[in-house]
Amino acid sequence: MTSIPGLTFAKQFPNPAEPFRGLFVAEQVKATAGDVDWSVIAPVPWIPRMLAGPMGKPYVRGRGDFEGIPVLRPRYPVLPRRRLYTTVAPAMAWASGKAFRHLLNVHGPRFVHAHALYPSGAAAMRLARRIGIPLVVSVHGSDLYSNLIRPAWKASLIEVAASASAIVCVGQDLARDCVVELDADPARVVVIPDTYDSESFRYIEREASDDGTVRLVSVGRLVDVKGHADLVRAIGLLTRDGFEVACRIIGSGPELERLRSLAVETGIRERVEFMGSLPGERIAREFADADLFVMPSHREGFGVALIEAMATGLPAVATRSGGPAEIVGPDDGLLVPPRDPVALAGAIRALAEALPSTDSAAIAARIRSRYGPDEVGKRLVQVYRSVLERGEVRPVASFQERTSAG
Repeated sequence: MTSIPGLTFAKQFPNPAEPFRGLFVAEQVKATAGDVDWSVIAPVPWIPRMLAGPMGKPYVRGRGDFEGIPVLRPRYPVLPRRRLYTTVAPAMAWASGKAFRHLLNVHGPRFVHAHALYPSGAAAMRLARRIGIPLVVSVHGSDLYSNLIRPAWKASLIEVAASASAIVCVGQDLARDCVVELDADPARVVVIPDTYDSESFRYIEREASDDGTVRLVSVGRLVDVKGHADLVRAIGLLTRDGFEVACRIIGSGPELERLRSLAVETGIRERVEFMGSLPGERIAREFADADLFVMPSHREGFGVALIEAMATGLPAVATRSGGPAEIVGPDDGLLVPPRDPVALAGAIRALAEALPSTDSAAIAARIRSRYGPDEVGKRLVQVYRSVLERGEVRPVASFQERTSAG
């Protein structure tokens, strides 16, 4: 079957200065590349070269490629801390106009797949409707929930949802909330999970630690919503009860010093190691040296790190925080309420005690069958073909026009 020319539009996408940025988007591109002739627009914030270093920000510009796929990186103006946030999508669309016209002439994409409702989805909407090609938008979680808090921001999401020919949500709860919060057409909402790098994250046979210590690993940005403070407190509870446990936390973020202080206060400084951000191959090695994976998030749209860990055979303790509840089955691990260190500690102990009877290979096989690139890629391509077969581009009225019409 002939490849479909398509355009991915995503602010989150790997670049030379940030090779791990938006890997979940890149994995979808890879998973569908056999059926879609992709090009990519990955806008980056404009920062003067001389200020990038002092500000601790990457300096990225120009064009490149991702595994042979052309990637254009237009720079758009943006203010910090969401000041004048409603101007970001129009500015991103304006800055991306030249790149969009170039790719239309050279590659002729027949549809645009934008990742995140705002600002990428709202910017891609403006570009796609100029020439009347369909827009597919993926909703990953925070792009919905963090933008519902102000009416003007929510209005932008509603406009994107109304314009999209298909809305791809990574989980059932997210799909339901898109329908409820954005009045999205349920017939255009489809649930397709994220995928992962199945070559890097494969089943690994493990040996127990020499001294009997249960080795935990957790991956996630060090921000409050990821719940790492709950994990540190849970380890403190386990240690106080004489349970031998150690944990490596992979990721960076503004909560690092607070978490370090909490580990000292809890008396477990030697039992928790903060690893910083690591490349995929290093993370896979950390999984190989662990017994359990822990995802203590307060809210999680999906959980790519969770499926990566489970794909290597690690059983998981996770919270009922959205996506993880759909991933972790009864034979894969345990689920606990978010923000509950006592329940988290109890689940870690219970799962550790069940390790001798855990079928790790079966956990890995289930993840591969549900979230592997072949399965996810096939489902995404079905969406693209369905959108093109319908031959329909949704008309867009502004939020004000639709609300005034009743």
